Amino acid sequence: MKYLLVQEDEDGVEQLWGRCAGVEGLFVDPVALPREVLTLRGCHPEGLLSEVLAEPDVSLRSLGDVCVEVWDDEQPVQWWTLVDAVVVAHQPHPGDPGRYDIVLGAGVRNDESFFAVPATPRFELFAGTTVAAAGAGRCSDVDGLFKPRADPAPVPMELIGCEATEPLLVGTQRPRRWTRGWAGLLVLDRHGAVMASRSVGLAITGARPSVLGDGLEGPARNTQHVGAVRRAGQGCLA
Repeated sequence: MKYLLVQEDEDGVEQLWGRCAGVEGLFVDPVALPREVLTLRGCHPEGLLSEVLAEPDVSLRSLGDVCVEVWDDEQPVQWWTLVDAVVVAHQPHPGDPGRYDIVLGAGVRNDESFFAVPATPRFELFAGTTVAAAGAGRCSDVDGLFKPRADPAPVPMELIGCEATEPLLVGTQRPRRWTRGWAGLLVLDRHGAVMASRSVGLAITGARPSVLGDGLEGPARNTQHVGAVRRAGQGCLA
């Protein structure tokens, strides 16, 4: 078995839900986010953003991923990522010629929202999304950031040759009516040590006996039989 499916109980202890020989769809690229147009208002650019605006032909220059932190008076309360952001246009801000209004094209992803948007938020920009991301400036508003967005379409994931334990067996017996929050999918090396983990959202659509052996669950060719676990809106298990 190369994969384990586990879930924490109320006391934070991991419980084994299943062992799997393979996972189909684990490394499938996520569905690309739709491109949107946003405007950074009253922006004071720094770092990469300042360098791009200083170039003679700035239009359609890529910034990569840009992290937007939404702050209240004391701390950040929301994190957004502008995926593969591209500068479309820019001009001096009407209220302050030392600042800019910058139009971007990007995919938009909400990474974390602890609280509602503050009454008078401020916006900190970072080039990149890792802990080493460099500051890219700040702005007074981001037009188009907070509009409603549909959840991305799920990408099926199938757990192949799955030796299910309780209560996962209940889900395989009652597909399409069973959801049970989040679990962890652990990837094992040849010695059984955990190499990596992925969070998966459990929403089983079906199951069938596996060709790998008796007592195992495996994938089928239609939605009435395929065992599937949805992960972060993206996956399935069989």
